[in-house]
Parts: sequence; C-alpha cells; structure tokens
Amino acid sequence: MHEVIMPKLGITMESGRIEKWHKKEGDRVEAGEVLFEVMTDKVAIEVESYNSGTLLKILQAEGTDVPVTEVVAYIGSKNEKIPRPISKQKAGKEDPGAEAKDTGKPVREDGGILKKGVRISPLARKTAEKMGIDYSREEIKGSGPGGRIVKEDIIAYSKIKGKTKKEAAMPPPAAIAVKSSTRLEGPRKIIAERMAWSKSNIPHIVLNVKADVAGLIDLREKLKEKLIKKYNIRITYTDFILKAAAAALRKNPEVNSTFSGGNYIIYDEVNVGLAVSLEGGLIVPTIFGCDRLKIIDIARKRIELVDKAREGKLNLEEISNGTFTVTNLGMYGIRSFSPIINPPQAAILAVGEIYAEPAVVKGKVEPGSFIDLSVSCDHRIIDGMAGARFLKSVKELIENPEKLID
Repeated sequence: MHEVIMPKLGITMESGRIEKWHKKEGDRVEAGEVLFEVMTDKVAIEVESYNSGTLLKILQAEGTDVPVTEVVAYIGSKNEKIPRPISKQKAGKEDPGAEAKDTGKPVREDGGILKKGVRISPLARKTAEKMGIDYSREEIKGSGPGGRIVKEDIIAYSKIKGKTKKEAAMPPPAAIAVKSSTRLEGPRKIIAERMAWSKSNIPHIVLNVKADVAGLIDLREKLKEKLIKKYNIRITYTDFILKAAAAALRKNPEVNSTFSGGNYIIYDEVNVGLAVSLEGGLIVPTIFGCDRLKIIDIARKRIELVDKAREGKLNLEEISNGTFTVTNLGMYGIRSFSPIINPPQAAILAVGEIYAEPAVVKGKVEPGSFIDLSVSCDHRIIDGMAGARFLKSVKELIENPEKLID
C-alpha cells in the first residue's frame, strides 16, 4: 500500500489545488505516469506516480485545495484494503504531541473534538487561550514546520480578526447595481493571499530615483537593427534593466537575500525574476545567473520565458529559486509605483515609463529623457543605506549603458 501525497513543489508552497485526475479509481498506474495535475501559486504542474499498482482510492476531488504532504490517494494491490487512519498512540494512551489525523472524529490535543489536521505548538496554544481564540475552530494558517501553528500565527490572526469585527459592525452599504461577482480561485486567489501576507508581514521600505536614459536610448537604437539582422532578436529597455539590476546585485549582495527562520540569508547566485502579466494574474519566471549573461542572452531568455508563460508552458524549475524580481509597468504609461515584495525574496525593483522633461546641461536648459525607478526592500534585513547603494548602482549603470555591453 502506497500513500500518494500532495508534493511540495516550491519553497513557498503551502497547498495546491487539484485541477485534474488523469486516472480514476480502479485504474492501473505505472511508476512515472502522470497521476494528477496541481495548480500551485504560480503554475499548473503534472504530478507523476512514484509507484506502480492500482489506484484504490482518491481522497481529494478535483477543485480541492490540499495542504502539502497531505494524503490525496492510495495505490496498492487490486484487492488490498485501504487503511483507516488513526491518531498516533503511546502505551495505549493518546500522545498529546501527536498530529491529529482523520479517525472520523478528529481528536484535539486536550481530548476534545477539532477540525481535521490542526497542529499547534504548546506556546501557541497558551497564547490562543489567553486571547480567547478557539484555534480548533478558526481558520488559522500555520507557518511552522509542516504547517504547524506557532505563536506568531496566533498573534497575526488576532489582528485580522479584530479588523473583521470592526468591518462587521459597519452598517451595510446601500443597494448598488453589480456588473459581476467572481469568487477568487486558482492563481488569482493565491496571488491575493501572498500579496496580502507580504504587505502585512514584511515591513517595506521604498526608495526612489530618477535616471537619465538619453544614452540608453541612443545605444539601443544603434544596436537594435544589428541584433535583429544577426540574431533575429529585438532588444528592449527591459533587457538593459535586467542586466543592470543583476550587476548591481552582484555589487550589493545584501539586497540579493531573504529573511527565513530568523536568519538573514544572502544568496550567492543572482537569479532575477521578471513579472509577466497573464489573464489569470501574474507569474514570475526566473533568469538564472543573470549577472553572468550577455545582454543578447538575457534578451533571448526573456523572449523564451515570456512566450512560454503566455502559452502556459513554463515548468516548475523556470518559476523557482528567484532571488530578486523586476516589474515593469512603463508600457502602460505608469511613471512610478511602489511594488510589493515577492516572498520569500527581500527586494523588488519597479520600472516606469520613459518620459521627456527639461534638463539643465552645462548651465543650459535642454530636452531630456528620464525613467523613474523604485526599490522595495524588507526593512528587517535591508536598511535604507543598503537599499540606496543598490539603487545608486542601478542608476549609474543605466546612465552609462556601455558598461552593460560585454
């Protein structure tokens, strides 16, 4: 008998939505065959079976959100009986530290009945009791190992619950005609949850700078036709910015980082993600080793990843392990904006449109071309000076674009 579990398909993945079962109960399954499809917070992934046998039982239906490592099906011999899950026991008595498992009536750590799958640390339980929070009934997401609820989760939930009570006390709005009402599901729902978590849990510090792009415009015009003829690739301003950001991260590694488990982790690899807008939301494919790539290779990779993103063909590796993100809204006429950090990363660079503005050159007023850049940093580990040094490096490279060509 083999358990089929919801796999953890990324460092930030907490649950996955089962989009489609490729097999039905009673079907023969071979190791390596696609068993089901999972929609993560980023993309749909096909999950293969690790074992051969008969698909005896499907525990989670299509459209269900399932926490990682939870059993979704059983594979075994054709006439094998499915085990009935029971809670862990010790010396014939319930083990207070054991996970609550499905026995028909899930068991709470104090012996009462609770919602299936709740795991909570002793300190979190005491904190919940002091705050009057019934952790066995409420929808509290655990951030500890294996989704375990820790003290910080209880505190964060109490703040959200307080806001909800205030909102509930407000008088209902007057009747207004509604054009549409769509429940958030799939990628859009997960994006909303991740962005809300980021804004609520990561103290953002946002720094802004204006860069002169007259030289960049001239250089791109000189290179554009040559690169189209030689490589059939149209180079964009985004390619230069990706290269500038990657080079600046190599020079300022403290920004190429994350805050995880109380540790300030600085990455050695510079893997820059590019936010791509899709019909269902955003996706951030990764350009690995971006600081080591030539500008033409960055352009080639950008084109490949954006095309695959819009066709829904990105694989898990192509959307994982980014260390920094660049988001560009210049094509929509947005001059500047404050981006929300893409967890678990610690910083994100926002790029606006190129605009014309009078500039003073050697005491004379002349027409100029500029671009606004904003970097949002996790202020727990990246202070204003570190963020400013990084942004200064990006500005200097954009204003001297010949340094980006090698």
